[in-house]
Amino acid sequence: MLQKILIVCAATCLLSCAGKSTDDLNHERLASELSFANKVPLPEAVLTYGNWQLNPAISDDFNYSEKNQQFFKKWHDNHIRGWKGPGATYFSAEHSFIKAGQLVLTAAPVPADKQGKTVDYGNFETKKTIYTGFVTAKQVLSYPAYVEVNMKVSDLALANNFWLLSDDDRNEIDVTETYGDDERKVRLMATNYHIFKRDPKTNAMLDDYGHKQKHFKTPKQDKLNSSFHRFGFLWLSPTKMQFFLDGKAVRELSLRTDLTDPEGHYFDRPMRIIFDMEDHVWRARKGISPSKSDLMDVSRNKMYIDWIRTYQLTR
Repeated sequence: MLQKILIVCAATCLLSCAGKSTDDLNHERLASELSFANKVPLPEAVLTYGNWQLNPAISDDFNYSEKNQQFFKKWHDNHIRGWKGPGATYFSAEHSFIKAGQLVLTAAPVPADKQGKTVDYGNFETKKTIYTGFVTAKQVLSYPAYVEVNMKVSDLALANNFWLLSDDDRNEIDVTETYGDDERKVRLMATNYHIFKRDPKTNAMLDDYGHKQKHFKTPKQDKLNSSFHRFGFLWLSPTKMQFFLDGKAVRELSLRTDLTDPEGHYFDRPMRIIFDMEDHVWRARKGISPSKSDLMDVSRNKMYIDWIRTYQLTR
């Protein structure tokens, strides 16, 4: 089964570079990337489409001691255009770090003198009161591709997110938006997609042709903040996609299911992979936000990414 995963280029590189002492660390890094990616076989449903090659630029096992050169070669630790986040959320590079071979995103209260002005979001006013981590890939992802993440969500009343977004903010795939505080919602892989119509001058959202959320559980209805689980997204074409939970296909997104776009573009442009936590305005309006004590509880305020692996389909 794993023979279908093409590692020819990587193997060639390892052989051609052998014996060059200055490249030893690079050799070890590449070998590590191949090793961790092959530990868990690709889902059978993914392998049926042909041969897959690891994309090292958007794959990582985070087996280094800090956000160093290796990290910044692949990742931004904040929004690429400086967006601070929805509602009370305040994205911060200081709230992501590497520990024990994992990427960790954390949340914390924002000091009063850093919160800025009160903003009206429509029946809800807030300052920027919640720091959260935000990490996004430097390289965009194009179809056909498969991306899978092994992660564990926090215990907070925040959305713990693994998602993809096009640079023009038109196309968005939410592989999961899982809330960590709710006994029912913490068991849910909450998938969604958005195809936004935007104002060409202001980028303001005019319409959303998607926003069709669907939820899925593991067979044992595990809490997703209690252990690590694999969340995957298969992107075969602009009109054919699938979501995976622990290696099992759980949702198809296609013209024959519930994919709609009156403009006919669908998911035709590259997207960036993103990890973050957010305080969603619609929940905050209902009073569902983490308290200051919750945010300061180090046993509850962290989201963990063990690894991410990304493959491109080779014809």
